[in-house]
Amino acid sequence: MSDPAIIPDAYVWTGGAGMLGRLMFHAREVQRGNRKPWSAALLFDLPIALGMGWVAYGCCAWWHLDLQPTVTAAIIASYLGPYTLDRLVARAADKYFGAEKQ
Repeated sequence: MSDPAIIPDAYVWTGGAGMLGRLMFHAREVQRGNRKPWSAALLFDLPIALGMGWVAYGCCAWWHLDLQPTVTAAIIASYLGPYTLDRLVARAADKYFGAEKQ
């Protein structure tokens, strides 16, 4: 009989940190009046939270960082969300590679 698959601690910590970051973002949106406290948006934020947390984990593992800065990066990445990070990458690409001329 095989042992059940064990999820590494880093995945649990960064996934949880991602959910914490998205909850912080959701709380800010509720305070601004852009969202209701309990809505389907919370359910839709769950995959974003886990994905952003695990992407941050992958980047931090590539940079050989310890667990504490990795969890912090997961909170920051999930708080900002994919749209904000996309805008930051686009701005950096325009700066270093030049904007497209139309």
